[in-house]
Amino acid sequence: MKINVKILIIYIFAIVLLSAIALIYEQPVIVLFILMLIVIALISMIIFVKVNDKIEFSLSPVSEYVEEPNSPSFRLEYKNSARLGLFTGDVEFSVENRFYPNSTVHKLSVPLNRKENSFIIPVESYNIGLVTLKINRITLFDYLSIVRKTIEPSFESSVPILPQERNIGDFPPAVPKDGPDEFTESENIGNISSDVKEIREYRPGDRLQRIHWKLSAKLDDLFVKEMAHTSTLAIILLPELCEKEIHATSSSLLSCIKKMYTQKERFEVCIYNDKTCDYSFFTVIDEEGMLEAMTHFYCQPLYEGRENALNTFISSSNRVATVVHIIGTQIRIGE
Repeated sequence: MKINVKILIIYIFAIVLLSAIALIYEQPVIVLFILMLIVIALISMIIFVKVNDKIEFSLSPVSEYVEEPNSPSFRLEYKNSARLGLFTGDVEFSVENRFYPNSTVHKLSVPLNRKENSFIIPVESYNIGLVTLKINRITLFDYLSIVRKTIEPSFESSVPILPQERNIGDFPPAVPKDGPDEFTESENIGNISSDVKEIREYRPGDRLQRIHWKLSAKLDDLFVKEMAHTSTLAIILLPELCEKEIHATSSSLLSCIKKMYTQKERFEVCIYNDKTCDYSFFTVIDEEGMLEAMTHFYCQPLYEGRENALNTFISSSNRVATVVHIIGTQIRIGE
């Protein structure tokens, strides 16, 4: 808790000035007014000490995702467990998009005079990508703004902005007869078994149902269960994260994913990380899986090459599948 020196000096100067006037003109009413100012200041600071640590904030997206050219919104909520509230507080936040960096810091003043309340924070972002609103600092003030307390919570919330779909023509491709192996099932959509293949750290976009809650609570970090597949998926969507064509690539990828799971085709989305040179695979059978794959795609670093993902996949992967290479508006089908 800190004292606002400027406000305190002005307040003391006002009391001194009134005291001088009271002495010169011998007005007892002014003396009573001075005493009242002192008492009010003390009461304001006492209430602040009792209330400031009873206010809890939370942040959540208004919608699970938005489609361009719409902008996302976030809901900032607070709950006050004390009997009294405060007049106002300043919330400093930043909005980030890995594809389109922006370091601007914004400030929002919110009233804190209720037991609980919520505020909608609209974000002017018209570019595709994962838009993350991060609360960097919250400053609480007493009624007279003489004292303040700064909280640095560092909590955040994210919303993916999906591109507009485009016409991708005759798609998906026909799967070669020798694509699936002998363990492939007859259904169109690949199933996920109850067997846990591995346990890994949480990645943005992972489903909450896959979180290993017991292990996460024990290690104080989020871990996710990677389930084994009961069938070999014959089609792999492989998008490139080429910086110059990222918007068109995102649109093509989303269009392919939606058409594939709508037609109940068996496929996986293979997302490449150019810094670590590894892949993440996502089985998509519904909108939730689509959001998981697109969110993870938005979290990867961009690069300049047009075939980085494809070349690494060909040299390192031993999967038998039809690879659909996506770069910009080009959708190339190979094996």
